[in-house]
Amino acid sequence: MPKFKFFEHTADTIFEGYGKTYEEAFANAALAMQEVMTDTKKVRPAREEKIKAEGDDMKALLYDFLEKFLILKDAKNLVFSRISVGKIEETKGGFRLSAKAGGEKFDSKKHADKTVVKAVTYHGMEIGEKDKKKYVRVLVDI
Repeated sequence: MPKFKFFEHTADTIFEGYGKTYEEAFANAALAMQEVMTDTKKVRPAREEKIKAEGDDMKALLYDFLEKFLILKDAKNLVFSRISVGKIEETKGGFRLSAKAGGEKFDSKKHADKTVVKAVTYHGMEIGEKDKKKYVRVLVDI
């Protein structure tokens, strides 16, 4: 099973992350977003970042989770090649998750500078199941 897949779009980038669980699908969506920005095969998981995300519903959770990666890229210049999501928990106010991401500082001599992701969007966002696997579909503004 592929971790993620990209789809044609005229101006932005659309991808789906897949997994046996929603946790795995979220992690693979985050990895796909990293792949939009750089070649993840060249990113060493030398540094670990802990990520916490919350949302009123699963879409808001996914949005917050992916946005945390954009903040880490913009604020600390970090890119990642390994991402794992702990259990998605339902709370009184919605959902939350904790994740770990392994990566390093972006280095233009080592890493491909592919496309700048400006924002995660709710446009066309989907979370569901098909062919007995979980998936999340995301459009990012580039």
